Amino acid sequence: MRTLKTLMTAVGLAASAACVAGPFCVVVTGLGQDCKYYDEGSCAQAAMERHGACVDRSTGLATGFNRGARYCLVGAGDNRCEYYDAASCAKAAQDHGGTCVQRPRSGT
Repeated sequence: MRTLKTLMTAVGLAASAACVAGPFCVVVTGLGQDCKYYDEGSCAQAAMERHGACVDRSTGLATGFNRGARYCLVGAGDNRCEYYDAASCAKAAQDHGGTCVQRPRSGT
């Protein structure tokens, strides 16, 4: 009986944790995903602070807010311009076998 209660508690906790996940995730190389964001703006802000990217959980693609990211990982599958500093981009390039390049600035 005690084992059943423990199992039911574990299932309940796992289900409630899944319900907490928001539609946007902050992804940082080597740290996995943090999917607690319900709006793109707060996700993008957290991504910038952590030198990561904000990703739409339903598509797995970086959101439009990443357009401020200054570095791109190229040659490791899809080109990904979602890195805010050279160090995190270089780490991703090393981990995924690509090259990190500075993103061209659009004329302003």
